Amino acid sequence: MADEIRNGYEQDDWQKHYDENDLAWDLGEVAQPFVRLWEDNLLMPGTLIVPGCGQGHEVIYFAERGFQVTGVDFSPGAVSLLQDSLKRKNLNAQVLHRNFFELEAKHDRAYDALLEQTFFCAIHPDQRPAYVETVSRILKPGGLLFGLFYETGEAGGPPFNTTEADVRNHFSEAFDFDRLEKCTFSSEQRKDKEWLAVMRKK
Repeated sequence: MADEIRNGYEQDDWQKHYDENDLAWDLGEVAQPFVRLWEDNLLMPGTLIVPGCGQGHEVIYFAERGFQVTGVDFSPGAVSLLQDSLKRKNLNAQVLHRNFFELEAKHDRAYDALLEQTFFCAIHPDQRPAYVETVSRILKPGGLLFGLFYETGEAGGPPFNTTEADVRNHFSEAFDFDRLEKCTFSSEQRKDKEWLAVMRKK
């Protein structure tokens, strides 16, 4: 039990959610703050990676808009659902069944941007330094991280609480902040709980 608490969810735990169709975190569509960033011309098509992509609403949305998107998830159920959706929509995007922290060297400095959506809060806080290290490794110099960080205000997880201070403390050394603000146009179930961040790799 101690190991489970320390490590958070394991692969089998996430897969169980897909087996039981228990996807309470899934909005059923792309998160509207990302739509707003796109509509405000703050994002330009290029190579984009989405860690912990789940069913891949963001993968689909940005693939439809000319991005070269790579979705990463270590749950077979998530990968299968996203592959089926891409095939049905006749979209090209790469879907990797991988542990994000173990991406091969060919991914180093390979991406113009990374989209963070409910992955940072899903991993145990002990893994957050490794998250920043991996993101820094795979983004190009000057690469963009745009994300929604979930402040639950509750103990335990997942999702694990993420405050403004948590974001700044973990990312400030490797990234410059273009924006970090409480999101005012989140979905209803996440209203007043999301920090919208736009950062650039130093």
